[in-house]
Amino acid sequence: MMSFLVHLALSRSLVATMNPHAISNRCIVMMAGKSRKGSAKSKPASKGGFGGFGAKPPKRAVIPSLQLNTGAEVPALCFGTYRCNGEPLGKALEHAIATGYRHFDTAHGYQNEAVVGAAIARSGVPREDFFITTKLWCADHGEQRTRLAIESSLNELGTHADLFLMHAPSNDGRSPSEVVDLRQQSWLVMEELHRAGSLRAIGVSNFEPRHIDGILDCGTVTPAVNQVELHAHLAQREMRAYCASHQILVEAFGSVGATGLRADPVVQEIAAAHKRTPAQVSLRLGLQRGAVVLAKSLTPKRIEENTKLFDFELSSDEVAALDALDAGRRTYWDNSGVP
Repeated sequence: MMSFLVHLALSRSLVATMNPHAISNRCIVMMAGKSRKGSAKSKPASKGGFGGFGAKPPKRAVIPSLQLNTGAEVPALCFGTYRCNGEPLGKALEHAIATGYRHFDTAHGYQNEAVVGAAIARSGVPREDFFITTKLWCADHGEQRTRLAIESSLNELGTHADLFLMHAPSNDGRSPSEVVDLRQQSWLVMEELHRAGSLRAIGVSNFEPRHIDGILDCGTVTPAVNQVELHAHLAQREMRAYCASHQILVEAFGSVGATGLRADPVVQEIAAAHKRTPAQVSLRLGLQRGAVVLAKSLTPKRIEENTKLFDFELSSDEVAALDALDAGRRTYWDNSGVP
């Protein structure tokens, strides 16, 4: 096995169950008490101050955690990096770390793993305080390609992956059976490296229940996470019920960027009632559905606003009103037709 992965191997694996319950203000207080120990203060990495946005650091948010089926804790709010790169992303990451984000999402397909790894390395915050997610690109399915792709991702990050996801069920297979076979080959390699410890947890993204059934048929490890588009316009009820029944934590993307979501009159009305932004209301809905929520911004004000989700709660009537907006409408990647 490649030397970098051997160097990262752990001596044991963790076994436990996740907490499937939705987040209420009461459980936020409980989980915040269980969160990781206080980190060293982030050090500014550029002359412009924290993230290059000013000399005064922002107030650091306390972000609670949920539990994976590995027993590991994962911060309930994740900083996304899709379509971001270079110096703008580096500065945004510095500001996010100073603000209190500790969960960062990247992918081989985003071509920014090195930027994420470098920002974390120079932050002055202990590595164990961070939770890093990256992903296997579709063109890299199959045993040998997967091994090479994982080695490349870990080298780019300069560290282990706390969570490694298969980015989507689609791949370069020329027939339905080959698509399934390549996907299963990749999953078995991910299981092997998970047992070795270089991938602390493994999971999937954009998977339908039948896609997860296929890897459960070939492997022995249940995915820790399914990262999917999830918001008021796309409630994913069947997916959420399936994941809950298999102790798979759902991670929601698209809560801020989905087309028309923030402009929806119901979302805006609820936001006004709480004196919050539509983005905060949408992210809060994901939390109360029991999901990890993913938010992305390069703007300091928005980076900070997106952490302010844990001191208010949507009422049952408000949740019902948002649930009623479900139209099954996707903005992002649709893999529902993939074999």
